Amino acid sequence: MKMDHYYRYDEIASALQGFVRAYPGLCSLSGIGKTREGRDIWCLTVCNKETGAAEEKAAFFMDGNIHSGEVASSMAVLYTLEKWLSAYGKDEGITSLLNRYTIYAIPRINADAAEIYLTTPRTLRGSTEKYYPEENGIQPCDLDGDGEIRQMRILDPAGKWKAWEKDPRVMMERQPDDVEGPFYTLVSEGVFRGGPEDFAALRDARLQEDLDPNRQFPFEWNKDYPDPSRPTSGPEPLHDQEVRALYDFVCAHPNIVFHMNFHTYGGLHISPAVFCPHLDAPDAGAMRRLGLSMRKKTGYKCEGIFPEGAKDIAPGCYTAWEYFEKGIMAFVTELWDFPFQADPERPENWSMFFADTEEQFLREAETAIRWDEEQNGGRGFSPWKVFDHPDWREAAEGVTVEIGGWSEKFSKQNPPVHLLAGVCEKGCQAALVGLKSMPKIAVGSVKRGEEKDIETILAEIENLGFLPTSGTDLAEQKGLDTDLIVTLEGCEVLSDNPVTIKKIDGFSKKAAMFTVRIEQETDLTVTVSGKRCGQAARTVHCVPRPKGGGK
Repeated sequence: MKMDHYYRYDEIASALQGFVRAYPGLCSLSGIGKTREGRDIWCLTVCNKETGAAEEKAAFFMDGNIHSGEVASSMAVLYTLEKWLSAYGKDEGITSLLNRYTIYAIPRINADAAEIYLTTPRTLRGSTEKYYPEENGIQPCDLDGDGEIRQMRILDPAGKWKAWEKDPRVMMERQPDDVEGPFYTLVSEGVFRGGPEDFAALRDARLQEDLDPNRQFPFEWNKDYPDPSRPTSGPEPLHDQEVRALYDFVCAHPNIVFHMNFHTYGGLHISPAVFCPHLDAPDAGAMRRLGLSMRKKTGYKCEGIFPEGAKDIAPGCYTAWEYFEKGIMAFVTELWDFPFQADPERPENWSMFFADTEEQFLREAETAIRWDEEQNGGRGFSPWKVFDHPDWREAAEGVTVEIGGWSEKFSKQNPPVHLLAGVCEKGCQAALVGLKSMPKIAVGSVKRGEEKDIETILAEIENLGFLPTSGTDLAEQKGLDTDLIVTLEGCEVLSDNPVTIKKIDGFSKKAAMFTVRIEQETDLTVTVSGKRCGQAARTVHCVPRPKGGGK
């Protein structure tokens, strides 16, 4: 698989089909539903059927592109699949993992809008549904024909922006004591729609396709998020059919234990509890340790990105729903740590998404432009250039309109292509931490008691993985069918058979005891199974003991 460009929908489908052809004993391909425009949402299932059916094993799930413009996330899923599959049979560790677990992988969820993102200057976040009515204001489009939608700065004595004295390319907010211009109004590159009152109070028009699919899941869904006047959560949970397809898929696969939900950008590993910090997370300790383990592999932050004690950070969030309702250990990995790439010495307590201070804003602006010049050939940032805008020729004669600034698609939002493979490798390493942390059920020692006639068999049931056999502690608390079933075959069992035991914590063991009568030479087989940890068995050979003495 070449990492020299971002894959379009048909290329992703072809890559997945290629995995099925190359690894027919491991891979199968199916659709979990359709996008709004009728494209299949493809899911690759990786499972060695010789070691058990897919639904009988604990499952690791990874996906990308729930946000349409975050196309590096799709590439990370494909990269990880290729790396793991190509190592099968060659790398003992990967081979063991793929034999033991099921992997579900959905590279691209919002395929319709991702096609628009990759083939036009436009940028969308969710589906292509024109949910909101067309607004007056600036309608974004590529006016100067450079293939990008950048910004326009317009000379305006009442403008809220000014050029930075040190570097006039950087636009900064006008301060309360700024009285000497020039000042500017700053809007998206585009054309004007509306009447004189809209022209006087110029602003970007809202996109009609402004729903956020990652705010549509049922857990703590809020119809007014983020603002009652401009919500993005849709009219009800699961409004987008792509979201509904994901919801149905997760509900239909109770064997999912760990979910890696890839996004861009930020360079962050975010636990589901971070999105709902006002709620207790019984698995908080495990989340912290997982985040730190991922950080050792990627260098990404894992402390969280939101203010301590904040509420309603992301109501209706995908991974929060999975954890709090389904008991799944569901991490977000925000690929591509652009701010740290541009400024490796930036303070770690600075947010990756907004500047709290003027100092942070200016330093980030300066280092970002320098990085673009030195590492990206200047493809991200364009100097401001005067443009003869038709909407200002008569309506505002003499006003200067300039086009320039950032095109963020393949600079800030997604890595430039020449850095893509390295970013995907970090995603692969984070996913591998999750896969290795899965519960690993085993039957340890099988011991006979010292009785001569009616005997006892004591089987140690081990969990050799980090996560509990239930996947999370919360799953057991919610009663999500997390018990383990232990059976004994090969002799007469006088006690309960099977035996039910509660979940086993990570790196721990429990005992299952049976009362038996063994009257002839036999093989005893102890089998343990659980909906979230799969199945394991061990067979031991036994001979009957002499009656009345001896062992």
